[in-house]
Amino acid sequence: MRHALIVGACGATGEALLNELLASDAYARVTALTRLPLPSTTRKLVGHLHAAPTPGMPAPLPAADDAFLVIGEHQGYFRRDEVFHALPFAGLVDAARSARTAGVRRLAVIAPVAIYSHSSVFRASLMNRVEYELFALDFDALVLVRPAAPERLSRPAHPGRRLAAFLLRQVHGLMPAAYHPPPARHVAAVAARALTASGRGLTVVDADAVRTA
Repeated sequence: MRHALIVGACGATGEALLNELLASDAYARVTALTRLPLPSTTRKLVGHLHAAPTPGMPAPLPAADDAFLVIGEHQGYFRRDEVFHALPFAGLVDAARSARTAGVRRLAVIAPVAIYSHSSVFRASLMNRVEYELFALDFDALVLVRPAAPERLSRPAHPGRRLAAFLLRQVHGLMPAAYHPPPARHVAAVAARALTASGRGLTVVDADAVRTA
């Protein structure tokens, strides 16, 4: 049986993916990177304590067969997120490199919707550069799942920003279903299945594939 590592187990997508991996028969053990001791009620889940990460991502990471990196630009507002590390976009390549050094051969990266809200030129430049660096690390299998469901962000301190966030949520509810980001649990299930089923090389699971999976 295989061993999975998850970095970024906080937020809606990270939490859903952690639950998906724990429920999967494909993995006998799941290790999550944590900032605090992990009081686990399941023997399958192991916490890898790293309380003081570097500005990039901590190294070394524990050995595993498969690794899942969930990008999240915030540390969770909800108490259940406090124990886990968020993975900022700037730390993605460092985290992937650390996983590769630890012996991980199969990697899945789950990207947030926020990356896709930028202009198409900026988005293409940003993702092409990072994806090239990930591909150059020579994983047996590299799965890129994009875009993932938006994370539940912390409550803005500024009243104006809180009002803007509220208005955006109202507009989102009026949008046709085809334009809604898929639920976090659906993204998590797609990501877990995609890495389990992937062959050698690069697999990109885009928005249409996520929605129709």
